[in-house]
Amino acid sequence: MPLMEHLNPIDRIRRNIRLASLLILSLALLAVTGCGPNVIKGRPPFVSISSMSLDGSTLTTRFDIANQNGVAMNIDTAEISVMVRDTELIRYDSNEPLEVGANSTETVTTTGQPEDFTRTLLASLDNGQLDSLSIDVSGRVHTPEDGFLRFEQNGYLYRVPGRPGQFRSAVTQSKGLVRDEPR
Repeated sequence: MPLMEHLNPIDRIRRNIRLASLLILSLALLAVTGCGPNVIKGRPPFVSISSMSLDGSTLTTRFDIANQNGVAMNIDTAEISVMVRDTELIRYDSNEPLEVGANSTETVTTTGQPEDFTRTLLASLDNGQLDSLSIDVSGRVHTPEDGFLRFEQNGYLYRVPGRPGQFRSAVTQSKGLVRDEPR
């Protein structure tokens, strides 16, 4: 005779409840372990212009480097270029180590003497002859963990209302966020 026939109806119900509870607990445990943390690694930073100012003949640009990874990014070299109409507006090159914490942002600054073309463009933007400048922010960073990671964003540079000689940017599209082979 099968085992179930020896049990009275109450014991059968209790046994079925225990089996159902065990099955539900097993499924819940499986679901929880399947939803464990998935740490993002190896994604290039999102680089944007947080501010730009032209004071006389000095152009100062602050770049935000946002780490989109779940682990710290240890950058040992960075190359950032801002292009307007196929002409370089400003460039940042550094071999200084920079640690950007997981899911956080660090700012780097470059100061220099811009070319006449850059001063003319920014003056046209500053005095209202141009409403905005279409820009491309591109470059790459190198980390010991991931090698070269390149990035490219397109957007616009605007004047800051009420602050002569100061500009900010808005990114409209990101592309090319991939690992790069060494040059």
